[in-house]
Amino acid sequence: MAKEVSNFTVKYGFRAMVPLSIILIFALFLLIEYLSSGRNDSLLLALSIVFFLTDALLFIGFTITISTRITKKYFHPETLVGKTGRVINGRPANNLGTVTVMNEDWSFICDSDTNDNDIVEVIEVMDDKVTLKVRKTS
Repeated sequence: MAKEVSNFTVKYGFRAMVPLSIILIFALFLLIEYLSSGRNDSLLLALSIVFFLTDALLFIGFTITISTRITKKYFHPETLVGKTGRVINGRPANNLGTVTVMNEDWSFICDSDTNDNDIVEVIEVMDDKVTLKVRKTS
């Protein structure tokens, strides 16, 4: 079964989301423990709030560094133009599909119908920098 690549995954990445998810789960655990204990343990509430705020700040920091600075500094769309890739999720013409180019999964749009495992060539990187315009080569 072909996998869909969400914009969330492309924008933030799994490696950045794992520590944030762990911190969020821990903060929720502390909050649930505070609410279910029945006693007035303000330390649990304070720790829960601290971990929620830490998670929010890290999320904002990852958003700025990953999606903005690193993309602008290291990603040059012209490096993908002319590269070939294999379609993971074929679609009818002018619909979004998924393609692997240079060992990365990308969204793509093609002027013709595509099937799984078709070979395509990148002719343009769209303005959102996660969608490729491709031409079918086989």
